Parts: sequence; structure tokens; C-alpha cells
Amino acid sequence: MTEFRPEVVIIEKIEKHPNADFLDICTVVNDYPVITKSGEFALGEKVGYIPIDAIVPSNEQFHFLSPKKYLKVENEGVITAVQDGFKYNVGEVPEKYRIIKARVIRNVYSQGLLVKVNQYMNVGDSIVELFDLKKYESAFEEENIVSAKLKGKNAEKPPAGWFIPYYDIESVRKYFSLFKETDDIVITEKIHGSNISVCYNERLYVKSRSLYKKKDYTDSWWRAAIDMGLEDKLIKYPRLVFFGELIGYNKKFPYNTITNNVVNPKIIFFDIYSLDTKQYLDYEEFVKICNDLELETVPVLYKGSMLDKETIYEYAEGKSLLNSSHIREGIVIKTLVNRYEPKLNSRLFLKLIGKGFNLMK
Repeated sequence: MTEFRPEVVIIEKIEKHPNADFLDICTVVNDYPVITKSGEFALGEKVGYIPIDAIVPSNEQFHFLSPKKYLKVENEGVITAVQDGFKYNVGEVPEKYRIIKARVIRNVYSQGLLVKVNQYMNVGDSIVELFDLKKYESAFEEENIVSAKLKGKNAEKPPAGWFIPYYDIESVRKYFSLFKETDDIVITEKIHGSNISVCYNERLYVKSRSLYKKKDYTDSWWRAAIDMGLEDKLIKYPRLVFFGELIGYNKKFPYNTITNNVVNPKIIFFDIYSLDTKQYLDYEEFVKICNDLELETVPVLYKGSMLDKETIYEYAEGKSLLNSSHIREGIVIKTLVNRYEPKLNSRLFLKLIGKGFNLMK
């Protein structure tokens, strides 16, 4: 979620594209590479960074994203395709062509788009309204979360006197330097599903990323909670919020939810928060409680002393440990013992979405 932040940034590094004479690789926000035309931007220049999953408007500035139109031309018996403008007019380009995506251009990875901005703008200023940007949401999120917000479907009022914190994670690309060589870390697979949190506090509460849910078996979140017996299990640990990923509804990422060709949605857990201490539990305590309740936790890819950045990035690629038929979304890296980080205003834990996952969108 936090990787979607269209804002003013500084070009921190410019390198010549190794396989193209007229392309540069610009680096922004510490470690986000964006391929641009040579000489289009200068080192230290303020620019607008449009991340992947942004939807740009169908206007003249972004019309280059429209599919091209080609004519077949015959020359001395040889037929070639020659570009003849664009397939769509300005203002008529379908949304699916206006979603910013990760690309590999001449064997080099590029993530996002850079645009010119007024140099009087401040670093960190949002460019969402300036460029009329929207965020792309998957069909599952639109159907089960966005529509629920608009229609009140299965939503209930938040509990009085306490709340489940909103769960979001910053990117390794932006904050890798916050880790220390002396840190002991755990790297877990990032699961591609929908955020869910459950807590027993006099009764069971079930929440999606944004909404508290009324008890209803037809609701995707409650169905998983009921099928897994969480109403009975979590009584043993009242006032602990269990965070997990709801899986089984995405056909491309079924993970381990299929038995005898039947999908059985469930929750894979990755964190626990205490309402009493207002803190997340250390990793080993989280695992201990989940094991006690026989709750499945996200796969561990590595646990031990701190690794170099290149090695950590490699863990974000490859097949899912839950289902080798599809790739993993990425990784989450955290210290084994929680350490507060002022720059994050939270404990130190970060995510990295894999290049492979970004490229398949």
C-alpha cells in the first residue's frame, strides 16, 4: 500500500543504460529505478514520481501510453508494418492502457514513471491532484472492500474505547539503510491476498484492512474466521489482535487452499498486536502463540544475522513456498526483537515486492 505514493522526489543518481544509446536509468527514493530518455532529467532535479498501479488520465501528456496504430506497407515485394499514429484519440484511451506498470527495457528493470514538475514544489508534495491520478485496485479489492465502503455491505461500527490499528508496511527500497549490520532478522514470504485482522475482546471482531465486519457467513472474511474456529481459539488470548492474509479468492494465487479441486479460503497469519501494551509482539512470541493455537503462519525464507541488500533482494524472487505453481509476491523483513525506528515512527519492519510479481501485473 505505501509504495503507492505519487509525490515530488529528487533524482539521486543517473546512469547510462548499458544496452541503449538513448536511455538513462534514473534512481529516486533511494532505490527505485526508472528508465528515461537520455538527458531528459538532471541529477538533483525535482521530479514527480508516478509509481506502478497509478492510473493516469487520457490526456495529451500521457497519450504515448496508447497502443500504436500500424499500416502495412509494401516495398519491392517486402511487407513491413509502419507506425501510423495512435489507435485511440486523446481522451478516449481505455483505462487498462493507462495503468503504470513495471517494465524490463533492454534487459533492465524499470519501476514507475517520472514527470516534470515546478522546481518550487517541495520534496514529498503529493502530485495526485496535479496530474489527476487514481490508484488501480484489483477486482477482489473493488468487490469486497471498496463497494462495502460505498454501500455499507457487511460493515459495522468500530468498537467503542479501543481499535485495531491500520496495518501497512514501508518499502525496503526506501528504507534499507535503517537496518544495522548487528541486527538479527527474519525474512518471510509476503502473501498475495487481502488483509484481515481478528481479535477476541468479549466477542470476536473481524476486520478487513479498512472495515469492521458484521458477523455473516456469506462475508469472505467472516467465513474464513468461522471455518477456522477462531471464535473459540482466540478466547485463550483475549485483547490480542491477530493479523493475517486472507487467501483462496484469487484464482492466480490459490496457495495451499485447494483440496480435491475445492477451494477452502483461509488465513495465513503474520503478526500479533497487544491492545494492552499498544505494541506488536516479538517474532518468536508471535510464532509461539500461533503454534499453540495451531494457526498457520507465513513461510520463513531466512532467519539469522543481517544480510547484504543484494542477497535480501534475491529472496523476493522465486516460487511461493506455499504453492510452487506460482511466484511469490515478495518478502517482509523485520528484526527478531522489535526495535523502534524514529524515521518510520514504528518498529523496524519493511516489505519488498518482487520484480517478477510487479512484471506480471
